Amino acid sequence: MGFFDSLCSSISSACRSVCNAVSKVVDTAVELTNKVGSMAIEGLRGVASVITNIAQSLGFMKLNENPEELGDQIIQAEGEGITLESCMGDYEKYMEKIRNFKVDPEYSKKITLEDKLVATSVVMGSRIEQHYGQSIAPLIPLMARMPEFLKGGRLKSFLDAGISILKVGDYFSSNLNRKESTPIEAMLVKNEKANSPDVDEDKLRNMLRSMRE
Repeated sequence: MGFFDSLCSSISSACRSVCNAVSKVVDTAVELTNKVGSMAIEGLRGVASVITNIAQSLGFMKLNENPEELGDQIIQAEGEGITLESCMGDYEKYMEKIRNFKVDPEYSKKITLEDKLVATSVVMGSRIEQHYGQSIAPLIPLMARMPEFLKGGRLKSFLDAGISILKVGDYFSSNLNRKESTPIEAMLVKNEKANSPDVDEDKLRNMLRSMRE
């Protein structure tokens, strides 16, 4: 078993192939797949919902597309040689082929929900990473724990503002001491105030602290 396969040992070979093809185009996808590929279905639902929310707001996914059906198409298309790598890393060309691909309903029944959600999360997550030039993997645990907190534009607002997702991830996973977390918390409060000017700063700090592990 190779290094990449070991990262994704909990998902099927077909789904691993999808992730492998993406990782060859987007370097950060390896870390993304590492975190998403080993996750239980409860967490995967949250991660997929947050990533779908951002992907739809950016136009990478259509509003009528859902992660389960798109993941099914991605996995079945991979079996016919349609991958991001085969499309030379051109996401628009790749997604056009995915959307035009007709799935086999019987094969769809054999693909687990986990695999479908992983496929969509990795493909769309890596597209988001490519767009912003930074990994979203550090916030995968928070997406799994509290997806509603990051939906509705909050994670997108972090990315739009150029806030380091690595630092935000460290803050919410409580990897920082008080001195280290203070400037990151201040940055998050400032970002929240920019989007909700009337909200009290003390309430914002308490809300952010309640989200930490």
